[in-house]
Amino acid sequence: MKKRRGNILKTVRRTILILSCITFLVVTGIFAALLYAEHKSSTNMKKVQKMASVSVATASTVKAKEPDSEEKSNLVTLKMEYMKKKIRDLKGCLSINGTEIDYPIMFTEGDNDYYLEHDFFRNPDRNGLLVLDKRCESDLSGNHILIHGHNMKSGAIFGTLKYYKDESYMRKHQGIELDTDTEQRFYEVIAVVDTSSTGENGFNYAEFIQLEDKDSFDTYVANLKLRSLHKIASTATYGDELLTLSTCDYTMKNGRLLVVAKRVG
Repeated sequence: MKKRRGNILKTVRRTILILSCITFLVVTGIFAALLYAEHKSSTNMKKVQKMASVSVATASTVKAKEPDSEEKSNLVTLKMEYMKKKIRDLKGCLSINGTEIDYPIMFTEGDNDYYLEHDFFRNPDRNGLLVLDKRCESDLSGNHILIHGHNMKSGAIFGTLKYYKDESYMRKHQGIELDTDTEQRFYEVIAVVDTSSTGENGFNYAEFIQLEDKDSFDTYVANLKLRSLHKIASTATYGDELLTLSTCDYTMKNGRLLVVAKRVG
């Protein structure tokens, strides 16, 4: 009887050991796969960023002096032309000086999800890219541009946007640059808002994408200023152009973090 009980215990221990080993291997495999996917995504993004810099290299060396505003605009146009030869879904490039945010903006007719799940070369990518909302003007000509991006734990895409909750960080990174096919634009942050994607807190920002009339524009800005995490003197009035950066915020159900800026140049 004791011998039989001992055999059962040995079998149980052996089974637990085998299951533990299998669990370890599975978890290790998943972790390795995630690391590889992150490395691949980062490598592909560096290729895109290098592509952008290479496209203006020749023009940048034409003159030794610092280029004036017209020359900078020409460099931006050259960059966009070169990159759009690679893929036509590119609509612009967004960058924030002093941060990791320096990414192309993609657009697919009627679809906000494709480039949230694919890279610049159309490969599946959990990081995705920045996406111009399908309800915005695809040529970035409207008075309100809404851009979506994942809040990645690695800090990729809009993973560092959460730092705007800190006022000192926001003050140091209040300027945003957006390059289009024809020009270089500059924006100044006027509000940082924690809200819900479904309007559960009384403000559904998704209803204010097209701000064609004064009432909708003023209502959107009023809600932003009322709910902003920071008191920012700069505001916007009808006739201004707005840029809204949106990413997931896990501090509330269906949360979204909005960083909203007004065009200043």
